[in-house]
Amino acid sequence: MGWVTLTLRKRELKQSHAYYQLRDLQISREKRQLARQKQYQTASVQYEQEQRLAPIKDNYRVNRQSIMDQISALREEEKNAGIDENGQKVTDNSGQISDLQLQLSNLQLEYTEDVNNEKTFFEDELAMIEEEASDQETQLDMEQTEVEAQMEAISQEIQSVSEAVSTEIQNSTIKLA
Repeated sequence: MGWVTLTLRKRELKQSHAYYQLRDLQISREKRQLARQKQYQTASVQYEQEQRLAPIKDNYRVNRQSIMDQISALREEEKNAGIDENGQKVTDNSGQISDLQLQLSNLQLEYTEDVNNEKTFFEDELAMIEEEASDQETQLDMEQTEVEAQMEAISQEIQSVSEAVSTEIQNSTIKLA
């Protein structure tokens, strides 16, 4: 009668083992889903960053080109200007050109600062996504390790119960001699 009880125990162990195998499979799927979700969120943040940087870049290009055109026009005007009777140039635009070059320098500084601010914001967003995904992956790894350890323990117990069933069956057989 002991082998019957052991056989039922073996059956319960196999059910538990099957449950842990299912959970191990689910964890693997959750990890893949997490990787896809992280990839999607990262792409979304990068797209949003590009959308927020585009007007800044466009505005900078337009303003820069305007200043460069003004500088070119002043230089062309100065180049084409004649010299008066005292040997002096009729037009001297060097002061205006210096002012425009200063404006250009300030524009470049503002642009760099705006771009860096936006990039810093989005780098922080990406770091948060990475950290969150890493925490979830670590949790899943720990659970998967625990599940695998449980499966190994159950497999060993199944093996010992199988041996005990075999021994019980041999011991309970009627011997005719």
